[in-house]
Amino acid sequence: MNRKSGIMLALLAAGQSRRFGDRDKLSAMLGGKMLGLHAAQAAADLPFSQKLVIASPDPDCAAGWRDLGYRVVANTDAIRGQATSVRLAAAHAIEAGASALCIMLADMPFVTSGHLARLIESFEQAGETNSVASARSGQAMPPAIFPSGALDRLSELQGDAGARKLLADALMVEGDDQFLIDIDTPADLAEANRIFRPVT
Repeated sequence: MNRKSGIMLALLAAGQSRRFGDRDKLSAMLGGKMLGLHAAQAAADLPFSQKLVIASPDPDCAAGWRDLGYRVVANTDAIRGQATSVRLAAAHAIEAGASALCIMLADMPFVTSGHLARLIESFEQAGETNSVASARSGQAMPPAIFPSGALDRLSELQGDAGARKLLADALMVEGDDQFLIDIDTPADLAEANRIFRPVT
């Protein structure tokens, strides 16, 4: 895990947060830090070739993401659904000649660097030709790694389903249910603050 991989990381952070109310949920506080910075922190020191955040224009977390080594890419078409962010990430991966693309969601604050490292290891052990996904109760979900051969299909996605429909045949790395929760509502955030434990 010390050598640099050819895997580009894209942290998707341009969602519309409709279930969270009028505020930007990624700027809401979790454990004394903005929600949108937790997942970014988990991946910051892993050997990705490049790290992108696909975000809405002028996000509150932008400075924090940049401090962690991410390039912030504005998705001005985000209102049309998560697929627009996936397409943008895939386009950057294709342009960079990445060997694969890891897609991660910024509203999943409990994903650990250890889980991400296991995804990378599984991808490399499988020969870097199969997609590798996280799994909760047997269901494939992000974070997930897509090989270069899947990038064209990612670049053609439509709607708000994101990339999950391309994970039907993915190898799966089981994760703790709590680690793989995402924050959609103020109640979710309140529960996350209740169970939050700082990484030590």
